[in-house]
Amino acid sequence: MNRHPLPPDDSWESDAVWKLLDQAPPRAAGPRFADNTARAARLAGTPRAWWQRLGAPIPLVGLGAATASLALAFMALTHPPTHPADPSTASNDEAFAAIQRLAEAEVLSAAVDNLDDFTDTELVSLIGF
Repeated sequence: MNRHPLPPDDSWESDAVWKLLDQAPPRAAGPRFADNTARAARLAGTPRAWWQRLGAPIPLVGLGAATASLALAFMALTHPPTHPADPSTASNDEAFAAIQRLAEAEVLSAAVDNLDDFTDTELVSLIGF
C-alpha cells in the first residue's frame, strides 16, 4: 500500500472541525455530575430482579416453544394412529407439520426482533442450516 504523509498544513490540528471546537466556549460540568455518574455506574452493574427477567423476550420465546412442543407431544401420545393405512393418519401428519412450521416461524420472528440476544450459533440453528 502506498501512503503519502500529510503535508504540515493539513495536520490534524489545522482541521476545520478542530478549529470550530477551539472556538466553542468550554462547558463546565453540572453540580450533580459526579453523583449522577456514580449512580449510573452503580445501577449498570446490578443484575435485574427475577420478575424483571421473566418478562424478557428470550424466556418467553423458550416458554412458547416448550409449550408448543409439549402440546404436540401430548396430542401425539393421546391419539396414536390405530391403523397405518388409515387415511386420517396422513391428515394428522399434515396437521403436525403445519403446526411445526407455524411454531418455527414464530420463533424466527421473535429472534428477528431481538437479534442481539442470540449468538451466531443459535441463529444458525434456528434457521436450520
